[in-house]
Order: sequence, then C-alpha cells, then structure tokens
Amino acid sequence: MPKHQTPSITWLDDASPDDYEAAAHYLALVDTQKNIDKAVADLKAGTIVEYKATDLLRAAQLTVPKADDRPTREQIKKIDRGESVSPVLLVRVPALKKVIVADGFHRICAAYRSDPDVMLHCKLAGA
Repeated sequence: MPKHQTPSITWLDDASPDDYEAAAHYLALVDTQKNIDKAVADLKAGTIVEYKATDLLRAAQLTVPKADDRPTREQIKKIDRGESVSPVLLVRVPALKKVIVADGFHRICAAYRSDPDVMLHCKLAGA
C-alpha cells in the first residue's frame, strides 16, 4: 500500500464539549467517577502539547487498526479536506506506566497512516 502523503493538519484550539463528554464516557469504563471528573477538569484546563503519532500509540500500548477501518478512513478524509480536527485527549496513568487515549484514537491512527512522525496536538491530564 503506498504511503499517504503527509497532510498539513489543521487543529482546533480546543476540544469540543462533545469530545470531553466522549472522553468521560470512555473513562467510565476504567475508572471511578471522582477520578474521571478530575481528569476531565484537568483536560479542560490544560494547554496544548505536541507528540508524535508513533509515540502516542506506543505510550498507550495501542496498534493501528486495519486499513479498512471506517472511523480512521473518515478522519483521513477530513484531514485531506483541510477540515479542522480536535486535539487528542490523553490521561497519564503512572501506576500502569501508560497513557489512556480518552478521545481521539482514530485521529491518531489517521495521522499515523500518513506519517508516523507527524506531530499531533494533544491535551494531557495526570501530568
């Protein structure tokens, strides 16, 4: 499969309320409400940081889905059209020595497919 040309990703200044809600919904699978509330508050108050797509996948111990993954393909199309995308929302979990991708997994995968070293805008809680 030919490598996708590295896109110029246009980033929103902040995640949308829906992104924070999706992050909280996902985190509800792995943590208590008290910790979720703190993590989401930290994400909302946090500043944008940049990490390479490949580093995010390694830190979260995740792999990129197959090429026919619909959500990843949709994100690739969005980036290719020049649409702005939300920053990735991350929660650092030192006890597990990993990062949880609370929202934005398919944005990471879309960027990785074009260039594993592309820098992604992120917000990080638990820093």
